[in-house]
Amino acid sequence: MQPFRLRRDARDWFKDLRDDDSFKLDFDVFYFCFIAGIAKIRKSPVTNEHTAELVSNFPGRYAGRGKLLVALFLARELDYLGVTMNEKTEVHSSIAKLVDPTAPHSLSDEGVKHFNQYAHGGYDVLLEWFSGDRPRSLETFLRIFKQNLDTALIPTV
Repeated sequence: MQPFRLRRDARDWFKDLRDDDSFKLDFDVFYFCFIAGIAKIRKSPVTNEHTAELVSNFPGRYAGRGKLLVALFLARELDYLGVTMNEKTEVHSSIAKLVDPTAPHSLSDEGVKHFNQYAHGGYDVLLEWFSGDRPRSLETFLRIFKQNLDTALIPTV
């Protein structure tokens, strides 16, 4: 079973928020990177040598929200693949490759790989949103994150 993996440079970028205990888990860093990647539909493959293994399941306060994160991931991944809900066979086939109902996080190894790629790509998105400057306080981080997230989620016509 594949674990969630965090880019080492992302972990360092959030240093101030981790040091002041705003982010109590490394998964907090992973979560914000993942959400940014999902919002901008940005994936980036990163080798294991540039990442640190996190956990094999959703930890702490994320445990109860794991299914929601997986659903968000599946919806975005289907968008990324260009699969519409009208294509029932393709939807089923695509989801079957990404989901493993016996895994603690409900994702197949392939699913975790792509889930991680959204988090890795999301870190690049955060660098853009913050103009490369790392966050120094939780309040500033959340304000800038929300402003950019709201903009990213506005549908384009």
